[in-house]
Amino acid sequence: MKVLCVFAHPDDESFSCGGTIAKLTKKGATVKLITATRGEAGSVGDTALCTQEELGNVREKELRSAAKILGISQIFFLDYKDGKLDKISVAELSEKIEKIIVKEQPDIVITFNKEGGSRHPDHMQINKAATHAFASYVKKTDEHVRLYYADIPKSLLAKLEQLGTLYTSFGKIEGTHENDITTVVNILKTTETKLQAFKCHKTQEKDWKNYIKRKNLPEFTKEFFTLAQENELA
Repeated sequence: MKVLCVFAHPDDESFSCGGTIAKLTKKGATVKLITATRGEAGSVGDTALCTQEELGNVREKELRSAAKILGISQIFFLDYKDGKLDKISVAELSEKIEKIIVKEQPDIVITFNKEGGSRHPDHMQINKAATHAFASYVKKTDEHVRLYYADIPKSLLAKLEQLGTLYTSFGKIEGTHENDITTVVNILKTTETKLQAFKCHKTQEKDWKNYIKRKNLPEFTKEFFTLAQENELA
């Protein structure tokens, strides 16, 4: 099985589906990653680990370390500027993404849901571009291929809000109704691998420490996905 993940920044892979990636690669799947930016507009850490000018290079190194732990075999950087993706046309982004999909011919593509997981404009633009690229690709292939959105159920959002760990920097997240979630992956055996990948993203320590506060929730060892598109074979 070949899987291609499409995200915006270093660490998105770990937060969105790190446990699933690790589970897939441990079972022999080939997982590759498209990352649109190097996260150079993000945090340099609570105690600065580098200058803002150095951050892109540092976060690339962090991503490569996390990818090695998760078993990701290749990373494709699209070389866009962090925080500027919503200024890039969906057509331009999707063309670059589709070229990689055509080359790699994955069985599964994974990207953000329509809210981008956090309503981050970069994330939401990548969702649009990856969805558009996938829709174009399936018209050209005779192989069975599926597009999944990394998702979050409404019920879990309510629990995170009560726990005080809900990420709302870019506005309120609506989540997806439980009946619309198509795939729940048990990551109990790879949760620790996911946490090890998190810890590679040292500049983003504040975010993953906040995530770890959820560890007593039953959902901590699950990841949620919605089947967004699937081509129908004759």
